[in-house]
Amino acid sequence: MADTSNVNDALPPGSETIQYNSDETSFHNRDYAWRWVGPATGGDWSDPSNWVLSDAGNPVDTTGASFSGCAIPQSEQNADVNVGSSDNTPSVVVSNAVLYNQIRSLSIWQNSTLKITAQGDNGNVFATAGVENYGTLIIDTPSKVELGGVTAGDGTLTIMNNDGNVTFDDGQLNNGTLNLINSSLGSVTSPVTVAGGTINLQQDSTLVANLYGEGSTINVDPATTNTLYVNDRYSNDSGSVQGVTINGVSENTHFGILSGSSKPAAATYTENSDGSYSLTITLDNGHSITYPTVNMAKGYTPAAQATIVQDGSKGWLIEDAGTATAPASYTTSDLHQQMASTAAAAASAGGDTSQYSTNSVSYHQHDGSWRWTGPSTGGDWYDPKNWTLYDDQGHVVDTSDSSFSGNAVPQSQQNADVNVGYYGNTTPNTVVANAPSYNQIRSLSVWQNSTLEITAQGGSGYSGYVFATAGFENDGTIVINTPSQVELGGVTMNRDDGTITIMNNDNNVVFDGNSVNNGGTINLINATLGSVSDPIWINGGTVNLSQGSSLFLNPGESINTINVDPNSVNTVYVEANGYLHNDSTNSQGVVINGVSANTHFGISGVSSAPTAATYTPNNDGSYTLTITLADGRELTYGNIHTADGFVPALHASLVQDGSNGWIVEDSSNAPCFLAGSMIRTPEGDVAVETLRLGSAVVAFVNGEAIERTVSWIGRAHKVARTGLGDAEAGYPVRIMKDAIAQGVPYKDMLVTPEHCLFINGGFIPARMLVNGRSVIYDRAFAAYDYFHVETAEHSVIMADGMLTESYLDTGNRRSFRQEGTVVSLGGRERNWNDDAAAPLVVSREVVEPVFREIEARAIAAGLENIIEAPALTEESGLHLVTSTGQTIHLVRTANGRAMFMIPSDVTEVRLVSRTFRPSETVGPFMDDRRQLGVLVGDVTLFDSGDTIRIDQHLTDAGLAGWDVQDDAAARWTNGNAVLSLTARQPNSLGMLAIQVLAAGPYILASEGEAETAHTA
Repeated sequence: MADTSNVNDALPPGSETIQYNSDETSFHNRDYAWRWVGPATGGDWSDPSNWVLSDAGNPVDTTGASFSGCAIPQSEQNADVNVGSSDNTPSVVVSNAVLYNQIRSLSIWQNSTLKITAQGDNGNVFATAGVENYGTLIIDTPSKVELGGVTAGDGTLTIMNNDGNVTFDDGQLNNGTLNLINSSLGSVTSPVTVAGGTINLQQDSTLVANLYGEGSTINVDPATTNTLYVNDRYSNDSGSVQGVTINGVSENTHFGILSGSSKPAAATYTENSDGSYSLTITLDNGHSITYPTVNMAKGYTPAAQATIVQDGSKGWLIEDAGTATAPASYTTSDLHQQMASTAAAAASAGGDTSQYSTNSVSYHQHDGSWRWTGPSTGGDWYDPKNWTLYDDQGHVVDTSDSSFSGNAVPQSQQNADVNVGYYGNTTPNTVVANAPSYNQIRSLSVWQNSTLEITAQGGSGYSGYVFATAGFENDGTIVINTPSQVELGGVTMNRDDGTITIMNNDNNVVFDGNSVNNGGTINLINATLGSVSDPIWINGGTVNLSQGSSLFLNPGESINTINVDPNSVNTVYVEANGYLHNDSTNSQGVVINGVSANTHFGISGVSSAPTAATYTPNNDGSYTLTITLADGRELTYGNIHTADGFVPALHASLVQDGSNGWIVEDSSNAPCFLAGSMIRTPEGDVAVETLRLGSAVVAFVNGEAIERTVSWIGRAHKVARTGLGDAEAGYPVRIMKDAIAQGVPYKDMLVTPEHCLFINGGFIPARMLVNGRSVIYDRAFAAYDYFHVETAEHSVIMADGMLTESYLDTGNRRSFRQEGTVVSLGGRERNWNDDAAAPLVVSREVVEPVFREIEARAIAAGLENIIEAPALTEESGLHLVTSTGQTIHLVRTANGRAMFMIPSDVTEVRLVSRTFRPSETVGPFMDDRRQLGVLVGDVTLFDSGDTIRIDQHLTDAGLAGWDVQDDAAARWTNGNAVLSLTARQPNSLGMLAIQVLAAGPYILASEGEAETAHTA
């Protein structure tokens, strides 16, 4: 078995930071400035004849080798860059070549336009540490663009055809106008705060914003699908009212809630006296988010109660529920016409890009270099006595002039390499960067036996990265121990002897190209690297995860080894949706060591849910984990090595993770006792944890007490998933003293949910008797050990004075380590039908009377119910959503069929509805824990005189969004089910008839939703 104990040895040598400077220094002194001197009408950013560099107004000679023969702003980063001037002459400057070097400051002046059209894959194609915009900035590229941590001005920012690749280092945009055209801005992990101004969304755009973070006005194109997400993590007790006015809302407009502390329970529209509407989104923790002024597109009236749909990649969507009136088209509306004009003008600005240079220029010439000349053992990065700057001839550069701000450290002159240590260094040294600085250095080299420790933290008023480099090579050690943002650039090389340790950081370490070349080691300690939207490529080397860390990977990684600490919960995610092959097994070549019950494997960004996760033993003692998706694709880890004492269950559990996707985790949910459970033995009751192989226990056969020998004792550790509901989280069940009868049990009994009690001649799982009074899920146990007691034959035994069961090995024995020094190999796997001491009873007819009797006893004892009874509705809120996001409303119902009008260009729809679990809405005594939407029978499309029977949902077992088929003539959806409509007639308007055989009851979390559900 693998030894992974070293992953916790993380304390770096410079960890006591009080001795180091922590004050931020600004190197933005404005002495140097690049000024546009090209054509008054604009031109090519990459043409050096268009630029002049000045020092306090005096021209600077740019003919030297340090400018690489291409004197443009990226060749001298320590300068302001000005597009336009005070004479207000209109000009359009186009940056069409990839330039990853970050400039210090960018100013776009009135009547001037900068358009960025460069495209590239390795890091940012354009980057600035800050921008002030009083003109127009157009970003028309799918590639990454960095706009820095300081943003100001009342100009216009237009982002076109870009899916979340424009970044603000501090996640904030101030004032002005923001146009999103077929673009998204912000992400689940990095929502954007937009302070003031106007936001325009069109052509399937998405804004992911912080609460309170929208502009003063948001205009949405009513003719196209657009989405506004807000972050609910900071909502307050009295509700969070957004001060924004939203115009143009139609059935194509979606409001989203990011996955956070609480999910939305209801979404209600209320008409205001001025004809606008107020949208209130109630969260299940009692908080709310309100948009008080929502103006609808002309001709559109919203449903009083909107529909809430879970969005696996981000959170939840608030969609139109279907009672609204809506015109056939919004393309003639003034708002749509205005937005179309804006998009056309932005697209045409600067003309054909073929006239501009596409030649990428590298300014990494090694002409200047910063060298550590402080103590050989290391010291403070921000002490200028520790650094010397050399020119390309190896001569010392005078750093006493004003351009270095009296603080000559690497951030004061970015056009130079930075060296921590030197090649062949043998004296260990540790350099600590404890003060924040958003200025990006050009290149960072950490040499052998050298350590760079970054501990800087940005306070509440700090903007951007606390440390930033355009690229690095590491032959020593880089320790990042800060929760703040750190940029490691787009050119990354962690060499064979290099180690990068990221501690206490939640995905705030950024590789600009989302990739790192790793010949060495990366340690994650209480840290997350990558996200659902930006998984990381790690090429080679070793990654160690410990103390609750998560790693989001692209599939097909070339990592050699992943070691996981078996004693803490750690998760390895693979992004599945965009990269898994459609026609074969997607095998991961990585070796994974230390896997235990605490190790989770995640599938992120999936459109097709996983349906099975199976461990298969290999000949060398390792395992293969195969995860099968509903659409038939597979993801395989072929070389998993487990921690000592742990053997995975054959079938792992699949748990939906609302913010990231799905989790594959150990399925050890077999019946177990918690420590302290008192087991009846011939010598009296003893704690379960003291039993050993060969111990005697009392068993009961036909009411007679007999002695049986313990043939196996298993022990395992469980960590509850606190973000899930009680029934899914893994909390133990507490059966209170006297809950069943007087003295039964004689003290509170703690068991796992699947553990069975022997009642009326049968075994009933404890989870089916939870009543919120005397039988409850105990949330106090976020982590706990649990024990199995097996006898040669499955037995009725006694624990805490309650008749219960011994362990029955139905295939999960391997998930437990054996207690004691004598090994029992165990026999064949058993089953309830052939090997149980009494029948397993889960039918409602038998369990509900027992449940009611125990519940009545608790009520009579005066025990309060800690579970609030949910309000229920039979209304499903069924509607259709097209592949473009358009909502199609219910027209009418007739003879048990829901009728929908289908435009001719629609060939696939999703059946979207509320969902319910029978075990939640009916009662825990009902043994059905599926997430169900509506039960669908016949589906018929009436299209231009043709009657077309659609039966894909009855014939395709792997169809996304449909439950396992129990009946040949009907099938349940899971609330978001795909249905193909076959080829359509041109210019037709079809009618889709869906037979709904059953629906609900569904949980309503608020009285307001209950009152308005009949309108949905």
